[in-house]
Amino acid sequence: MSITPKKQPIEPTKQASLMPTDMSWDNFEKMFDNFRSHWPFHAMVEKPFKTTELNLNPNVDVTEDDIGYQVTAELPGLETKDINLNISDNVLTISGEKKIEKEDDKKGEYHLMERQYGYFKRSFSLPPTVDQDNIKAEFKKGILHLTLPKSEKSIKNQRKIDIEG
Repeated sequence: MSITPKKQPIEPTKQASLMPTDMSWDNFEKMFDNFRSHWPFHAMVEKPFKTTELNLNPNVDVTEDDIGYQVTAELPGLETKDINLNISDNVLTISGEKKIEKEDDKKGEYHLMERQYGYFKRSFSLPPTVDQDNIKAEFKKGILHLTLPKSEKSIKNQRKIDIEG
């Protein structure tokens, strides 16, 4: 009987083609929340990195099929005029601002304010297969849908490989 461990081949990780390029404080805070969750009375410990300024970090889904990519972002409470879409150096950026309602618009004093306001920005590296000239965007009911088609050349270069056996 051998006590030498068997060598296991290491599979390379598959990297998604359309990846976020930004890291937010929210991700850092979630990491700390997970770490602190094992502490007794963790709910009573104030978050050490909690900022007083609220930063929005919209949730985004990215999917891919044979003809392109779809990006869906949740942007509740915004209007089309509040959202900016830009492409620069193969990076797609979704940004905007959800402005706080003016004090004059509300009667009375706030006792609790959980809705978030502020500036947001999400950036994604575009793979070379995206046809940047034909990206389409649609915004309905607080959901931003982006369609990023693959270039004709990249679609034509795809082919199925038959497996013998």
